[in-house]
Amino acid sequence: MAKWVDEGETRVAQILFGAQAVDATLYLGLYTNTTEPAETANLAAITEPSGNGYARIALSRGTWTITADHADYAQQTFTASGGNWGNVYGYFIATSSDGTGKLLCVEQFSTAPFNVNDGDSVKVTPKITVA
Repeated sequence: MAKWVDEGETRVAQILFGAQAVDATLYLGLYTNTTEPAETANLAAITEPSGNGYARIALSRGTWTITADHADYAQQTFTASGGNWGNVYGYFIATSSDGTGKLLCVEQFSTAPFNVNDGDSVKVTPKITVA
């Protein structure tokens, strides 16, 4: 399960207890950092694959399955097209499709890294615990 980072925890508090608007869409991305980003990480600390068909995937509000203390999203597929991405170590969820938003949570793949070559796919089923 993905772990919350400080920015994500602050974002939730701002939405629940402050006047911050809810994000209509969240974004799923992959990272090539060799270690899981720290709890203090922000989007500037994330290194993503570049080019060759890579783009963050939009995750719409209201389509998560909430069970007890966790939220699950349907499996998403990233596919390299036109070239290699190299080693991918995990995924993250953010509030934007680019580097301008907030980093909410991260997860290192338990079997990382995946060496993603042209035509290869990485499938991710986002799962976030709130406990």
